[in-house]
Amino acid sequence: MKYSVLFLLFFSAFGFSTFAQKYNSELLKSYSKKELQSLDAESIEVLNFAIENATYLTPIAENKNEQLQEIDLTNQQVKFTDLGLKILDKTQYFRVKGTNQMLVVKSVNILKLQMKKSK
Repeated sequence: MKYSVLFLLFFSAFGFSTFAQKYNSELLKSYSKKELQSLDAESIEVLNFAIENATYLTPIAENKNEQLQEIDLTNQQVKFTDLGLKILDKTQYFRVKGTNQMLVVKSVNILKLQMKKSK
């Protein structure tokens, strides 16, 4: 009995640690291992979804033209992790150097809504 309790505790702890680490290794370009391990399962799920769904390019709106931080892109299919960016509570906008386009990085809430719709 004593061994079965220890066995159960050991595998429960092992199960929780492996479950908590089910993040795409691509996220390590933007987040530390410690940051990722501290997140709950829903947050990890959103970040994994964000890798392929968080960014898009669009023409610069005139009202945003002057206030954008510039970013240099060589690839039209850029991921937020390629730029070392993090997903924030607000949508992020960047002017793409040498173009009239901006890169948009969606917020956590937008990604959550899109993820729910895609299920």
